[in-house]
Order: sequence, then C-alpha cells, then structure tokens
Amino acid sequence: MAIIRVENVTKGFEKELILRGINFELQRGETVTILGGSGSGKTTFLKVLAGLLSFDSGSYEKAGVKIAYISQKPVLFSHMTVLENLVFPLKCQKVKRKEREAIGRVFLEKSELAKWADAYPYELSGGQQQRVSVARALIGNPDLLLMDEPFSSLDVRLGRDMRQWVFAQIEERDIAAVFVTHHYEEAKVFSEQVLLMDHGVLSEASDAAIDAFFGDGLLYNDVYYPIGAWGMADAGVAVRVERQLMLYGQAYWSVILEDGTQKFIIVGDNAIEKGYIAPVRGEKDA
Repeated sequence: MAIIRVENVTKGFEKELILRGINFELQRGETVTILGGSGSGKTTFLKVLAGLLSFDSGSYEKAGVKIAYISQKPVLFSHMTVLENLVFPLKCQKVKRKEREAIGRVFLEKSELAKWADAYPYELSGGQQQRVSVARALIGNPDLLLMDEPFSSLDVRLGRDMRQWVFAQIEERDIAAVFVTHHYEEAKVFSEQVLLMDHGVLSEASDAAIDAFFGDGLLYNDVYYPIGAWGMADAGVAVRVERQLMLYGQAYWSVILEDGTQKFIIVGDNAIEKGYIAPVRGEKDA
C-alpha cells in the first residue's frame, strides 16, 4: 500500500527550476536512499515531502501518515530542556507527563545523553544537539521518517552507533524512510532502492551509477570498473586484507592497495593477510 504518491511535482525559486517533474511512490515500511550532488534538489524534495515547502505544480497524496523530519543541522527549542525537547512530540499527542518523561529517559539513554536531561540546547555540542533531534524524530512513532544527512555532524563512533540504532528502529517498527546521504556504506546497505537526484530529476540508480557518483573504482587492464564490481580473487590487483567487518548487516573485507588506499570489498572467498581483487561481475564504466 502506497503511503505517499508524488506525480509530476515541480518547484522553483526565483525563476530557477529546482525540481523537474518528480514522480515518486513509497510503500508502507519501504526504505529509499537518495544520492545527489550539492544543489541537485535533494533537500528541497525532502522538505516538500515533509510539508515544509509548497510545490508549484503536480500532485502529492498522503495516506494519513505521521511524518518526522531530521535536517542536517539540529533545530531545538532554546527555552526547553533536552528532555522537554525530546518528548515534545508525545506532548502534542496528549501523552501524560510522567509517561512521556519515562519514555524520554529511555531514549536519552540510547542516545548517550542521560546526564544532559535537564540541560538546555546551548549547553550541548552540535553533535549532542543532533542526537536529541534524531531521538525526537523517532519518539513520536512516525509512519515515515525523512532524513537529510542526519549523522554527518557526529564523530565516527557516535555516528556509527546512532546509524545502527536508527536503522534497527526503522526495521523493527516497520517505518518507511527516505534517507539522503553522501556516505558510501550507508548508500549501499541502508535500502534496497537507491535513487539519484541530478539537476532536479529523480531516477533509479544502478550499482555502477552509485559507484560512479562516489567516484569509487579502479582501472584493470585499461578498463575502469566501479568498486561494486570487484571481489576477492586468485589473481588481479594485489591487496593487503586488513580485516573483515560488518556494515549494517553486510560483510565486507577492508583491503589496502599498494598506494595505501582503503577499499571495502563484499565478502566472497576467504583471505587472511594478502590476496587479490578483480572484477567479478563483468560490470564496467568505461
């Protein structure tokens, strides 16, 4: 069942067309990732979906869904404490004070912010403020979560932990989500469908298109292959296998090339310290 449906939506600013005839449909519980360069229209599209921006033409239908939006930068109420900011959606839903505060403290623990419950936003770092924003978006039990690079301001460890927690919440609670990112691993493993926004046009992205977007590939016998087409092999480009790791449910080898570059190769054959990688699917982007 489609919970939102967008048909031929356009949006412009000062005579410049930003969204060009967008068609998009999202099913209940479906997750979609959107890639695109700066100024391509990604944030504008998310704000249209969230109802924060009007559109110029086309149609947008919503099936009575609760929508939560997480922007790149935190937007908190300066006169409210961290706990009050966090539970504000529950207050709007008429949840009693003791109950919503109890729920809020659980979310603060998950976000590693328990000791800041009574602090005000100005007392928090930018990363801490963003964690409050992320937790607040989830606490209201949305049907659709719109995320505009929400983890970009967090340090590596907290960003990884928050990603894993948020993605687990989305899966467990069957939340539909649209996720804008510039993170390679997030794009590859967050959702089954990846779309590419290019000058206001939204289209489906193949693995090769994803790799081309990130500029991540290697030359082999004078042919450029996107990194998604590479795997462990018995011959090819020599690499040092650093370790195996899990990125959101997918196993990868972290391999180091002779020039010191790190690449993530989807696990295939076993290897310990040294090995080779080579194109294994025949895909190329000449």
